[in-house]
Amino acid sequence: MKKSATLLLTILISIFIVSSAQAAFVPISDLPDGQLVIGDKLFSDFEVSGISQGGPPEPSTATVKVDVIDEALLGEDEYGLIFRLAASAGADQLINANINFKVSILPDYSPWLIEDATIMLSNAGATDAGLVTVTEMIYPGPLPMNPLATLNTKSEWDDGGVNLYDSSVLNSQVKEMWVRMGIIVRGGYSSDTGTANLTEIWVIYGQVPEPTTILLLGLGALALLRKRRV
Repeated sequence: MKKSATLLLTILISIFIVSSAQAAFVPISDLPDGQLVIGDKLFSDFEVSGISQGGPPEPSTATVKVDVIDEALLGEDEYGLIFRLAASAGADQLINANINFKVSILPDYSPWLIEDATIMLSNAGATDAGLVTVTEMIYPGPLPMNPLATLNTKSEWDDGGVNLYDSSVLNSQVKEMWVRMGIIVRGGYSSDTGTANLTEIWVIYGQVPEPTTILLLGLGALALLRKRRV
């Protein structure tokens, strides 16, 4: 059963500080075979690109670290990743990064389909003219096409943190999908002073059984019920 957005957000806020401290983050460049497996999902085809201006390190697979989130934290049928950027921008500084990857249902879990997506920014903040924005575009194929979902998060001065979280049901349930994240951490420019920082990005994907699997389970339960009545 899927959690409401409010409940999931409450759970995430309550656990991300503890779990982040215990997480085993690894640079994307050091992943075995460039892959991560958690639960029924395979995360692969990682790419990191981007630019930096004014001094911050340029984003790459060596500077961006990753760890998995399992259902022990989130509940049944939900898995995801934590990307650690530790990005910080002061006056006249900018970090503009792209993180791309593929999410697949493993063959042993073929009756399942990916149903929804959630994104949350951890330890994100901005002062004055500083800004943090993260957009997640999810596609049914490796090339941009009509997206299955678009999620948007941001942090800017005095916004109260109301935009650090977004969640969406996919337009259609799929066994594999391609994720494209665009990230901007920007300090103030010229006379507009300000700072911006972003430590982690949480991405979570839930799944459900295929309709045929649900039907078979229902028929099995009906047959058992009839047997008991005989």
